[in-house]
Amino acid sequence: MTLSFRCARAEDLDRLVELHRSAFPDRRGYDARLRNFTANPMGTLEDLWVAQEGEAIVAHAFLFPLSAWFGGEEVPMGGIAAVGVAPEARGRRVGSRLLERVQEIARARGDALVALYPYRQGYYARLGYTAVTPYRHLRFAPSALALPAAGLRVRPASVADRPAMAACWVETGRRRTGTLVRTERTWEAALSDEAITWLVADGEGGPEGLIAWTVTQRELHGATTLLVREVAATTDRAWRALWGAAAAQRDQVDEVQVDLPEDDPLPRALIDGDRIARRDRAVAHPLGLLADGPMLRLLDAPRAMAARGWPESGRVVLDLDGTRLALEASGGRATLEPTREEAVIRLDAVTLTALSFGGLRAKDAAWLGRLHARTADGLARADALLGLPAYFSSDRF
Repeated sequence: MTLSFRCARAEDLDRLVELHRSAFPDRRGYDARLRNFTANPMGTLEDLWVAQEGEAIVAHAFLFPLSAWFGGEEVPMGGIAAVGVAPEARGRRVGSRLLERVQEIARARGDALVALYPYRQGYYARLGYTAVTPYRHLRFAPSALALPAAGLRVRPASVADRPAMAACWVETGRRRTGTLVRTERTWEAALSDEAITWLVADGEGGPEGLIAWTVTQRELHGATTLLVREVAATTDRAWRALWGAAAAQRDQVDEVQVDLPEDDPLPRALIDGDRIARRDRAVAHPLGLLADGPMLRLLDAPRAMAARGWPESGRVVLDLDGTRLALEASGGRATLEPTREEAVIRLDAVTLTALSFGGLRAKDAAWLGRLHARTADGLARADALLGLPAYFSSDRF
């Protein structure tokens, strides 16, 4: 089968909507699917690539120009989304060939890695992608939150707060792994959603944090859910104040739901957090569930190592898929260069991606059999050098 690849054009939209409906058969209508292509906050129609067989479009995939924080640095990243293949073209490697093409484009424009949210992990694992740290999805009654008073005023956000909110997002993102860098376009899309409530916690010098939530009710007088979409706080007291504001909704809200990184301390603030949950013989006190996040793939290992930040300094020699490389970090930067030295860590590129960008610790990779260390000291050095906080991003694409 001969395929060609190009950017989508306006005259393709009817076919794109048709193909999207067959690939993602949910309840969205024509207009909603059209907006996904023409008014997507992550990019434009020029970021959508199509595969053609002759004159017929048989697949599409977005390649968004994104950046995310890793080790405190902004790393250029391609965001792959809406990968869809026409029914008549499935089973003929159309999807994988389109992915190969967009990965080549991402590599050529300087991206260090690509990320996507998979429909099925197994398919993308076969193409060299790795999962990141699982998220925790909590469900609890607002009255279960037990936090000491923070002493900060929490109020509705205003237009004047936008620069401070963006600054809170940046400072919080730098401390995390995988949080997306927001553009004016993505901020505008988030703040213009009338269903979202935005609050800020004021300190002496202005907002020290923000929280955004949506309140939903399936039917009149039915149970009410508060879905926390994001929390960004530059101080511990702002974090407590913002979650205190969520707890204060106890008289109007039956349940709070939120996605959190694996290492977030919020579950330790809950007392009887399971009071609204269904229990069973296996789990007496459920608080939520684990959920998979995106999958990542390195495009160029030396470029990727140079792009992320390195909180720790050190040096370790790797056997990466049979090639010996010295990874050396100093002053927040690192290099990955060929060496003749004996390797102390043996791993493949997929595992290196998980260690250096996905939040997997080297000691856990060794436990899982994905990494082999020649010495315990070498494993400890690799764990300290590569380790980052758990991966988490509240912005999906």
